[in-house]
Amino acid sequence: MPEDRISKLSQRFKTHAVGRKPTSNRTRERRSLYLDGELVERLDKIYKDVNHELYPNGVNKSAFLETLLEYGLDNLTEVKLRLAAVAATDTAPPS
Repeated sequence: MPEDRISKLSQRFKTHAVGRKPTSNRTRERRSLYLDGELVERLDKIYKDVNHELYPNGVNKSAFLETLLEYGLDNLTEVKLRLAAVAATDTAPPS
């Protein structure tokens, strides 16, 4: 009899939604990235500034980062030029 009672009580958790409903159709995953500390500080500051400029509207940090990444992917030619310039300075012999 106690098992029936517990079973009936647990049914309520199977019929209700758990957690927040997704705000978009995107699938989000948790990933670890190792980035330059100064770049991350700069990114945080710019995010705060942009979010302040957009007031009273706002944007969450993940949307901000996704937009930056999408822009970079949409402008891959320019990104490749910058990467080539970085690679050239990293491999240049010391003078």
